[in-house]
Amino acid sequence: MIGTSPYPQPYVPPFKKSPGVTPAVQISTDSNGVDPNLVPKEATLPRYVNYLADYSGCGHWRILWPEGVINATGAGMSQSTTAMVTNPVWYTGVKCIKLQRQASSQQKQFVKFLKSIQQEYGFKIIYEVDDVVFKEVIPDYNKFKFAFDTDEIRQNCIDIVNMVDEVTVTCDFMRRLYTEKTGQENITVIPNFVPEWWMGHLFNEHKIKRSFNKNRKKPRILYTGSGAHYDVDNKTGGKDDLSEVRDFIRKTVDKYQWIFVGAFPPQLVDLVQQHKIEFYPWQNLLNYPKFIASINAQLMVAPLQVNDFNKAKSDIKFIEACVLGIPCLCQDIDTYNTAPQSLKFSTPEEFEYKIRSILDYTNRNNYYTNIKKLRHIGEKRFLELDGNIGAHLEALNTPYGSDERKLLREWN
Repeated sequence: MIGTSPYPQPYVPPFKKSPGVTPAVQISTDSNGVDPNLVPKEATLPRYVNYLADYSGCGHWRILWPEGVINATGAGMSQSTTAMVTNPVWYTGVKCIKLQRQASSQQKQFVKFLKSIQQEYGFKIIYEVDDVVFKEVIPDYNKFKFAFDTDEIRQNCIDIVNMVDEVTVTCDFMRRLYTEKTGQENITVIPNFVPEWWMGHLFNEHKIKRSFNKNRKKPRILYTGSGAHYDVDNKTGGKDDLSEVRDFIRKTVDKYQWIFVGAFPPQLVDLVQQHKIEFYPWQNLLNYPKFIASINAQLMVAPLQVNDFNKAKSDIKFIEACVLGIPCLCQDIDTYNTAPQSLKFSTPEEFEYKIRSILDYTNRNNYYTNIKKLRHIGEKRFLELDGNIGAHLEALNTPYGSDERKLLREWN
């Protein structure tokens, strides 16, 4: 709700700047002066405020996990909230405000408020988005389309994007799409980076090899995804992200052990009920990596319908699989440009051929070699690496197009 927040306001020390100190909050001196050594370290750090869209996966990947690393390493003092704070004092010393996927009319009014005090308080405003919110781009089979299926939401997004200083997105296709839809050109790609503490420790090369040998007669193939990938309401006649590979899954339930986590295609419900397909409900975010690793899959798959909505997705599934050392066969689409061609498919026939090839036990040495290569790809995307968390910090601390942006050049 727009208005003074009902939550307690943060304490902002009534200080002014002391010589030789560049604090986030203003440090004052009295007639006797203040010893800079007595100034808390936190008072000298740049301060960032994030307005979250949610506390689920998107909120963690794009805001909360980077925020945690920034705070833990002392690179800044970052805090997140979903309450719209309209007390200007809250923004004293704030260097950057990040707004995640804001698109309601109330949120647009809030951005107007921020713009009205921006010059006085000197902060930068970033609009962060990791999904497409334009109704004409969201496919009809996506059951969450209703949340964005109004002209008002679409226009609000365009208006907000054009009020902020910069937009951050997850991939280059999304950057181009948002420029096309909004006219905004100050758009920066920051990929999704995986926290090493969350998933990196679960890689076990010996376990992967043992599992490949143990399941060689009936390899385990894993798909993870929500119901948004399926035409659950029969709006597109069953055409969705898995429609091109459903028949192959059905005819190979005796050859491969198919596993679905999160949701499964409605057309395969009989196989789930007969326990020919393993199904597990969605896991909470903290336990997700350990659970996925415990499934002992020899292969993960990431089919997608080729459309602009899916092209604008990030490569999270592929990178997560790499971190765990599991090959992931991906749709040949912009989303998975980071995947090698040997792990991409375009047709159902190619999907079938590459599954056979990857899981061929006579080529196990090639499989073992590839898991090391994939793990290396995953390791380069650990959030805690200086170059990766540094990309987030460059976006927070420097203006769009600045020559100081050296780490972001790799992705833009």
